[in-house]
Amino acid sequence: MSNVIPFNYQGQAVRFNSDGWINATDVAKRFGKKPVEWLRLPDTVKYSDALARHLNVGESHLLVKTSKGRAGGTWLHPKLAVAFARWLDVDFAVWCDLHIDALLRGELTEKRQFDRACRELRDARELASLNGRELARWKQKKSGLIQQVEYWRDQLQMTLGLDSAA
Repeated sequence: MSNVIPFNYQGQAVRFNSDGWINATDVAKRFGKKPVEWLRLPDTVKYSDALARHLNVGESHLLVKTSKGRAGGTWLHPKLAVAFARWLDVDFAVWCDLHIDALLRGELTEKRQFDRACRELRDARELASLNGRELARWKQKKSGLIQQVEYWRDQLQMTLGLDSAA
C-alpha cells in the first residue's frame, strides 16, 4: 500500500492509506486475532458479497488487498474496515469509523498536509528527473558548443585584426 498514514489509537499506530484502507493485520494482532478468521465468517462473506455488489466492484475479493514487505499485510476497504473493527472491539470500531470518515472527507488537517507533501515530493521528483535529463544533454552538447564559441571567437579576432590593420 502506498501513502501509508499512521494514526494513534491508545498509544499505538493504526495504519491507513490515503484512501481509507486499513492494515487489518496490524490491528488484529493487538486484539489477539487474525484477519483471515473474520474474513472466513459466513456473515462476513455475505456482507462482503453484498458490499461488492452495491459498490459495483465485481468480486468481493477486490475489497481486500494482501501485500508483502514493510507496508504489507491484509488491507481492507474502508467500508469493510468498520465491520472488521466492530468484530475486534466496539470502542475501536467507533474510533475507526470516525477516523475513516474524516480521512475520506479531507477533514483532517494532517491528511491535507500529507497530500500536499506527497504532491510536492512527486513534483520535485519529476523536476529532478527532467533536470537530470537536461544535465545529461548539456554534458553531451558542452564540448561542441565550446568548440563553436572558440571557432567564432577566432573568426571574430581575425575580423577585428583585419579591420584594425586597414
